[in-house]
Amino acid sequence: MRFKGTLVLLLLCASFGGFLYFYEIKGGEKREKAKQEEKQLWKVESSAIQQIELLYPDQRVTGVRTGEKQWKIAFPRELEADSEEFNRLASSAADISRESVVEANAADLSQFGLQPAEISLQFKTKDGKEYKVRFGRNNPTGNSTYAALEGKNEVFLVPSYTTSGFKKKLEDLRNHSILSFDQFDVQSLDLQSEKGSVQLVKENDHWWIQGKEKMGADSSAVNGILGSLSNTRLKEFVDDGPESYGTLGFEKPLLDVKLTVGKDKGIKHLVVGLEKTKLVKKGEQKPKEEKAKKKENKPGSTSTELYIARDESRRELFFVEKEFVDKLLKSPSDLRDKTLASFQRWDIDGVVLKNSKGSFTFTKATDSGDWVLGDAKKKTKWDGVSGILEALEKPVKEFVDKPGPPATYGFDAPAIRVVLKQGATVKIDCAFGKETKDGVYAQVKAESFVKVADKEVLGKLGKGESDFLEAPTPQENPPTPTTSKK
Repeated sequence: MRFKGTLVLLLLCASFGGFLYFYEIKGGEKREKAKQEEKQLWKVESSAIQQIELLYPDQRVTGVRTGEKQWKIAFPRELEADSEEFNRLASSAADISRESVVEANAADLSQFGLQPAEISLQFKTKDGKEYKVRFGRNNPTGNSTYAALEGKNEVFLVPSYTTSGFKKKLEDLRNHSILSFDQFDVQSLDLQSEKGSVQLVKENDHWWIQGKEKMGADSSAVNGILGSLSNTRLKEFVDDGPESYGTLGFEKPLLDVKLTVGKDKGIKHLVVGLEKTKLVKKGEQKPKEEKAKKKENKPGSTSTELYIARDESRRELFFVEKEFVDKLLKSPSDLRDKTLASFQRWDIDGVVLKNSKGSFTFTKATDSGDWVLGDAKKKTKWDGVSGILEALEKPVKEFVDKPGPPATYGFDAPAIRVVLKQGATVKIDCAFGKETKDGVYAQVKAESFVKVADKEVLGKLGKGESDFLEAPTPQENPPTPTTSKK
């Protein structure tokens, strides 16, 4: 009998626990979700919003969706839009929630700053439905803002941060990108300036300088230029059209940049012209340069040098800062790859080193990834082959672009030769010849020019077999047997 009573009690406890879980916990989550949904002004997906309109007492701005995430400004005039900003507006518009109702039927909306409204938000969805809400003053605490649906007298509160997100003027919503593109989709980059002309192409994620001879480019420097082009924002827009000025300097630009982007090889083209202080409107007298400079750099002035620029795909002109321009004024030598040999470490699974101490063939073990020496697969030190690769990755001191005969530099009988392989394919074949006062001559096979490498590389490349091999582990002496005395 006692066992049956215990069993009944356990069943009751289990039933009660199940009730608590499904009603209090799971049910509580559902009730909280329903409560939050009830507070929402409307049930709209941000992706369904096709048009957004912001109305202020002195201005109206209308944005229209042109693609999945692309927008344009349609009013007060057609302009390039900051699509990311409009997508944020759409997300915020779809997610407006009331905190509490202040008055169910307010007789005077003006006392809440709602007649006229400080800001009105109107948007249309793809199915043609329209949604409108007005925002007024903040409440006394400043944490919330009075709001009302268009045509309704119910006044309610929304978080003040919701309202501040819609306080956007025309200038805030315009596209401030200098050039709009995805940096990783760029296939080629052409730069023309007083520093020279540079044509770069990307192959297998590595950049090369095109010319009479294809040369490796400093990929990090090229990516830095692309980062500046895609991430830097223009300083300000030019209010007047190009016809208002005598010249903009675009016929002989300070800087001309062209990109090919994506599989369809779309063209992006940026031209930078005259400095702002040198622009002259038609019918006006050209300002004296000294006077213009003094005006620009007067004490207490925070102004910076600006240059007029044009993205060929857009109608409006704009100004960019000198700091941005300077990052793009590069000569071919500025963008040249300064490393002794250009390769990717993960591609290399074989190394052959020849020096005065012998010839050494290293291979990477497929199972462990460790480097071993020779057919006997002797285990090498962790920094052995790594030191060889580091020597080839070091920046060179200078280039000899028009070299003489190979014997001039000691390449007829090189003191050191390093060959890097990927399987049976030779990736790098580099010879080291005579020493100079500051370095050592080096040349990579298939390159016509000679490089002067740092003398430090000789220390890593002049080693013998014992320098590369891992020291054998000393064996412990077997314990001496003990004899017991009888």
